[in-house]
Amino acid sequence: MYGNSNIKTYRIYPHVFPKIQYALGLLFLLTCSSVSRSQNPKIAAELYEVGNYSESIKQYAKLVDTEPDNPEYQHRLGLSYLRTNIDPLAALDHLIAAERLGSKEKDLSFDLAAAYMYHLEYDEAIVHLERFKAEGKVNKKNVDQFERSLANSKAALDLIKYPIEVSFKNLGEAVNSPYPDYHPYITSNGQKLLFTSRRKIKPGSKPEFDGYYPSDILKSEIERGAWSEAGRLSDLINTEYDEQTVGLSASGDTLFYYIDHLDDFGDIFISTYRNSAYSNPMRLSTPINSPLVESACSISGDRRTMVFSSNRSGGFGQLDIWITERDETGNWTDPTVIDGAVNTTANEDFPSLSFNGNTLYFCSEGHPGMGGYDLFFSTRDTATGSWTNPQNLGYPINTPGDERTISFFDNQRKAVISAVRSEGYGNLDIYEITYTAVADVDEPVIFHLQVVAEGLLTPQVKIDIRNSLDETIGQYRPNTITGRFTLALYPGKYYVYVDAEGFSPYTEVWVVSEAHQRQSNNVKLINLQKK
Repeated sequence: MYGNSNIKTYRIYPHVFPKIQYALGLLFLLTCSSVSRSQNPKIAAELYEVGNYSESIKQYAKLVDTEPDNPEYQHRLGLSYLRTNIDPLAALDHLIAAERLGSKEKDLSFDLAAAYMYHLEYDEAIVHLERFKAEGKVNKKNVDQFERSLANSKAALDLIKYPIEVSFKNLGEAVNSPYPDYHPYITSNGQKLLFTSRRKIKPGSKPEFDGYYPSDILKSEIERGAWSEAGRLSDLINTEYDEQTVGLSASGDTLFYYIDHLDDFGDIFISTYRNSAYSNPMRLSTPINSPLVESACSISGDRRTMVFSSNRSGGFGQLDIWITERDETGNWTDPTVIDGAVNTTANEDFPSLSFNGNTLYFCSEGHPGMGGYDLFFSTRDTATGSWTNPQNLGYPINTPGDERTISFFDNQRKAVISAVRSEGYGNLDIYEITYTAVADVDEPVIFHLQVVAEGLLTPQVKIDIRNSLDETIGQYRPNTITGRFTLALYPGKYYVYVDAEGFSPYTEVWVVSEAHQRQSNNVKLINLQKK
């Protein structure tokens, strides 16, 4: 959630800064490498300022041991934990200590809210966010982030109440390392895995400004029932700079990846698997790549539809999700931005399509969720081509940190994601997840619906649901205690009408699909507006 994701013109990754910062940070590390770093406040501050939070943790931990009553050291140690995947849970104690010691940091209440989120104490997070507002700290620069954090905290309360029944399996030391391993993509048969890692591999064996090594693309395959030792793709793909997986075809024969080189960034490249190796890469041509940033893409099973993320003009905000189709000549048509049900004024990224092209998975920091980037899905109405309002993939798949990619096996019951968990190897690891409670095709899908009006729960709400033939399926009122609705719907298309006195009527199309059946709990939030 607290990754360095405020960059507007570069790829939105936790470790990417503008190039000048990259160069200055690297120069700093090289310059000070021979200097003693033991209990040195200046070096700790410099590491913190350039974004090398893994090293600043070490330095501020020494300083806190020496001066536990120093509020600045406690605050910066807490923020360093929040801004890494090392142990974000450790941030809270240090931020509480900073508050107790009378810290004058203007964002302390906001930082405490973020730390409480990592402990899933969203009620406390809301208290501190409201305190931040009461202190007069909300301004034009941070109002969007403040409102997103508040919306996330309220949405997360319901997501935690209705967790998804899913199991996690770490893919083991043949795949994972003590370094960040992330952005996994798997073939539909579950036999080949490609992912990004920031482990120490030549030629990129010198740390970057943030203390981690340049990112490379690695591959592992199932051999005799187990994952093979992950190996780096050839020098045709990987360099001493950054390369990252951003998409993979179902068969694994087409790899999409992104580069961040000193003189080249912002485009998607493609490489085809031939003769047991990925071939010479090519830059995707227009109209997909543009002079601005294209960051990730996915192609449908029939290879006639592509979705990708871009911050080009004509979108809704920062990174948006765009779609293009092949025309009769096999060329890609001019892309169109997917409607505002999916895209927000914040970042939407890493789109991927189900094999039939009718379910879109993506990450977003704009839709309410657990915090940071969450994973969502939207279903296409094949009659109109429009996409439904996104649904959060739920907790514990989503967490208070950043979840960006998910890649499904062809049975749609299993997928691979990257996550930070207690049984991991020390940072982001690749996990196989299995949905353990999948509804039978003859069973209805359960939805837990919360309607919010101007931030307040409104028990005087009525919901009408009609099918595609305009026949009434049911009329619902909320639980008088919780204010929530519980609905049971079979796969199909529905029109949802929400009415509450004093508020504008709300209408939404639901296309209930196999993606909903896979979820043991489908949690949805509807916000009403005053007339």
